[in-house]
Amino acid sequence: MSAFLAELGRRLAERWMSLLVLPGLVYVGTLAAAAEFGRWRWTWIGAVAHRVTAALADAGIARSAAGGVVAATLVLGVMLMATVAGLVAQVLSGPVERVCVGRWPRWASPLARSLTGWRQRRWRRADRRLSAQPGGEVTAEAPRRPSRAELTAARNRIALEPPSRPTWIGDRLDAADARIWNEYGLDLTFCWSRLWLVIPDTSRQAVQASRDRFTAATLVGAWAVLYAGLGVLWWPSLFAAALVGIVGWRRTRAAAEVLADLVEAIVDVHSPDLAKALGVPIEGNRVVPHVGRQISERLHKAVLRHRPPAGTGDGNPAPAGTV
Repeated sequence: MSAFLAELGRRLAERWMSLLVLPGLVYVGTLAAAAEFGRWRWTWIGAVAHRVTAALADAGIARSAAGGVVAATLVLGVMLMATVAGLVAQVLSGPVERVCVGRWPRWASPLARSLTGWRQRRWRRADRRLSAQPGGEVTAEAPRRPSRAELTAARNRIALEPPSRPTWIGDRLDAADARIWNEYGLDLTFCWSRLWLVIPDTSRQAVQASRDRFTAATLVGAWAVLYAGLGVLWWPSLFAAALVGIVGWRRTRAAAEVLADLVEAIVDVHSPDLAKALGVPIEGNRVVPHVGRQISERLHKAVLRHRPPAGTGDGNPAPAGTV
């Protein structure tokens, strides 16, 4: 038990340092600079150099007992501030995640509708170009046109299914639900928790690790929000906010794509196990759409729900909220 508690304490300390303290220390340093050098001052570089030089010159105070107490108090205070900043970032990661997946508040619905409409128009144009792609060989008289694979990739970069969210991340997560419904007739919102009980531990660990990466990526976006808040005091923090925001957005996109693809893979591989666990007969060890709808209706338990017909791609959102 002592060894277990020691290992648990070590892991908790490592997680505390990596998630809260280390990013928080950088933020606290930026906050101190913003508080010291004020708003829109262009002489902060010289002031920083001057204060660093003065601090190095006065470093001998730490050799005395009183200086050691002061230094320890300062260190503890900075660590506490860094921890508080990390906790605030953790709180903000929830709203940042909702923004990323396109679940915007009511007051932002006009902007959400505008962005969704813009993405839908782009997707339809790309889909029309794909549908109009002629066959035949390319000759000297007929210059090379984009292939169907290139046009398909261009459309899929916008969304795998017709967009229904203002963000790419939200549509990618929704696409997993829609594609599973179209292929198997399974309502992922109702089936996921049951499927979670029949998949092996290795699959659960893979999904949980992917979900953790998605959460960690949205946490980076939360730090970008905090840095942007310092922009009202100190303009250089806006550059830090932009850089951290770009990194967070790219990581969140990548994590969302991996998570959605992994959820689809889990259903592809283990949907027969779900049918067998529920006592629903299947043929050929594969769940076909009418069997999947039978499973979904059974799991609805008489809840009235209207699913779109197969092929519309207008499925329920999003495995990220259920995993």
